[in-house]
This record gives sequence, C-alpha cells and structure tokens, in this order.
Amino acid sequence: MILRAESLSPAQKAVIEQILGRQVLEAEAISLHAFEPQALSAHKRMAIVEALHQCLDSGRTDSAERDSQAASEECSEDILTEAMRSVRPSYRPYP
Repeated sequence: MILRAESLSPAQKAVIEQILGRQVLEAEAISLHAFEPQALSAHKRMAIVEALHQCLDSGRTDSAERDSQAASEECSEDILTEAMRSVRPSYRPYP
C-alpha cells in the first residue's frame, strides 16, 4: 500500500512520523508492507549457522587453489542469500 503524505489525517501522519523518527514531507509517499516472516526451526537455523561458519573458516585459510576460493565465495553468497530470505521472504539477489 502506498499513501501520499498529503492525504494522511493529522493522527495518521503523527503515527508515521513517530515510527520513522522524523517529519514526513507533504510531497513524500509512504509505502506500507506487512508480511509474516518465514518460521525457521531451531535445527534449520543451526544448520545455516554451521554452514556459514564452515564457509567463513574455509575462506580464512591460505589456500593457493583459486577454485577453492571461488567455491568458498559462492558458498558464502548462497548462505547469505538464504539468511536474507529467512528475514525477507521476497528477497531476490541482483544478477
């Protein structure tokens, strides 16, 4: 839902300004989006954390193999994308 600041009632504008922590200008548009975050089980969350630790640990080694480094970067990207999707289900990485 997108609202124009100029069309808000004084009470609505006051609430939005309180949430934003700043004054809303008349020319601004306010976008509202409500969603239910994806629920992750404790087991799934721990698996993601462990995979992230493994990728970060492998990235810290002084390996001379470029393939290993590229695989580590790809793994890190996959894990970070999964973490973003767990917080924002509609997240899509840029190409």
